[in-house]
Amino acid sequence: MKSLVLTEPGKLETVVNEEKDVPHEQVKVRIARASVTSSDISAYRGKSSFYPIMPSRIAMGLVSESSDFTLKTGQRVMLSPYRKAAGTFQVSGVDKNGYLADYVICPLSEVYTIPEGISDEAVVFIEDVALAEKIIEKLDVGKTRYILLNGCSALNYIVGQLAIYYQAIPVIIDKNQELLDLAQDLGIYYTVNPNEENVYQKVKEITSGKMCDYMVIDMDTFPNADGLLTCLREGGKMCLAGLDKKTEALKADLSPVFVKGLEIYGLNNGDGEIETGINMIATEVVKVDKLIERIADISVAAEIFGQMAKEPPHPLKTIIKC
Repeated sequence: MKSLVLTEPGKLETVVNEEKDVPHEQVKVRIARASVTSSDISAYRGKSSFYPIMPSRIAMGLVSESSDFTLKTGQRVMLSPYRKAAGTFQVSGVDKNGYLADYVICPLSEVYTIPEGISDEAVVFIEDVALAEKIIEKLDVGKTRYILLNGCSALNYIVGQLAIYYQAIPVIIDKNQELLDLAQDLGIYYTVNPNEENVYQKVKEITSGKMCDYMVIDMDTFPNADGLLTCLREGGKMCLAGLDKKTEALKADLSPVFVKGLEIYGLNNGDGEIETGINMIATEVVKVDKLIERIADISVAAEIFGQMAKEPPHPLKTIIKC
């Protein structure tokens, strides 16, 4: 079996391992699609707690061998980003090996079957949808309330779609007009471009002076909320969300937290909502096909990692075809 492993910061190398028998209560999966997330690039930059480590926290594959009769050979499955054992909580590609390989063997408890109608590429968005669902629940987003999304990232696009599903009103901010156009294409009607208009005044206009009830900061992509807290109403709520615990520090004037009595929450995983994420994509409540920046073959994965490590965070998803 072959895998791509971060042997040290900045070095993603092919490692060949001996074939292993599949233990009881485990399953061997041939990986077809694996995601590249902010936590993977963070590890490439040298912020992992240990090396060597195989990146990619979530993947889609086909069952190769299993002792569980409910899993048929060739069945499509998603491999969990998380492992819970003996009171510990581990994240794939962060605290334990991820899925950037041709085959992996993992516990049956970490395998989710994928319904028909979900594309292979959409599977790697399930954790993002699960995290977005947790954001909506944590903020207790209500009907007809305004939720401000800082930056056109895959996560914020998904939060915006869920907000609409729950009859809230998303407002998204970004300096990239092309990404704002994509937001409108996804149904997020209210967009604000700071290069063309005053954000505070525009939000005030959109909300008829009431300002926003909630705000989401994607810490993986846009950890800058400077000046935006003034767009929240008295007693408003803000969620700092993302997958990379080694993220850049938040840049913001926090005085409105005190002045307006704001509540702040932090979320860094979608644990507990994976099944919801699967259902939201299967029923097309959330559409992710336009949130893919590129699909690259595993043969050029090392080059992709090196390139992404030198660039600003990518708002859309990179997927590795294994």
